[in-house]
Formats: sequence, C-alpha cells, structure tokens
Amino acid sequence: MKIEEEIITLKDGRKLTLRSAEEKDSQTMIDYMVKTAEETHFLCRYPEEINPDLEHEKKFLNDILESDGSAFFSVFDGDRAVGNCSISAHSKHVKLKHRCDLAIALEQDFCGCGLGTILMTKAIDKARELGFGQIELGVYADNYKGLALYKKMGFQEMGKTLRAFRLKGGTYIDEINMVLFL
Repeated sequence: MKIEEEIITLKDGRKLTLRSAEEKDSQTMIDYMVKTAEETHFLCRYPEEINPDLEHEKKFLNDILESDGSAFFSVFDGDRAVGNCSISAHSKHVKLKHRCDLAIALEQDFCGCGLGTILMTKAIDKARELGFGQIELGVYADNYKGLALYKKMGFQEMGKTLRAFRLKGGTYIDEINMVLFL
C-alpha cells in the first residue's frame, strides 16, 4: 500500500519526510536496517543477518507497495532512511483476519523527539482504516522506552514469552506481548 508523502515536524523542530519506501530507496533502507541493528539489541536481527542484496530489497519494497492489507511507513532525513513502522495482517485465515502485527524501529538519534508517537499514530489509524480489530506486537522486556511508548499509545500487556531472545553472549531476554484493541 502506497503511503503518500508528507512532511512531519519533530518536537525539536527537525523536519522529515514520511512516505512509502520505493525501489530507489533500496540502498538507504539496507543501510538503515544495518545501523539500527548495530545501535541496539532490541531488533530480531544482528547487522550481519541483514540481506545486503539490492534486488532482494527492491522486490520486498515493491511487494509492500502492491499489498492492500499492510502498510509500511518510512521516514527520511533528506535521502537517508531514519525510521519505519509497519502493520501487516497476522494471517489470511478468516478466523484471524481481524489481527495485525506492528513493528517499529528508529535510529537512536531520532528517539525521544516524538517520531515514535507520530509513526504509531499513523499505523494505528491505518489499521482502523483497513478494518483490523486489534494490533499486536512483541517487545524486549528490557526495552523500557519502547514499553513506555506502547503503553502511552494504549497497548496493554497480554502475556510474556520467556527466554524469547538469546543474545550472542548467551543472555536470554523475555518478550512482552502486547495488544491494542481498536
């Protein structure tokens, strides 16, 4: 689903462009994914697990643009990707079609300035527009800023997956499962 371009202003006055990522953004999206994976352990992949293949990324971005049941909001500082938020159908099965999953990631330089709230608001609005009844997400139990944002947006805890993540050093971290009923 294509997201129309819009200029957003952060609390600190910075202006960014929010829109769908397109083929031309493939390299910056890969760079962004690597950077965010380097900056924190709160994402599921390590930097070396990100596929650097431009053709693969182009196909991924085109598939998102053509999808009518999901939305991918990307944020750019000039031509550089600095954040994204997505909603996607949990399943195509009739009994599960009311559920969608949310994912969000920001470069650390863009945390704490209102961007997460802007992206989450856009995603929640789009989920309602698409007819979903609930949004679900999983968050690392030690991601206190993420947890605070999700709770502020109305998400509530619905359970925990113990030892969901195992870091390279052997440390386990629980995943908190959250839901927002629309």
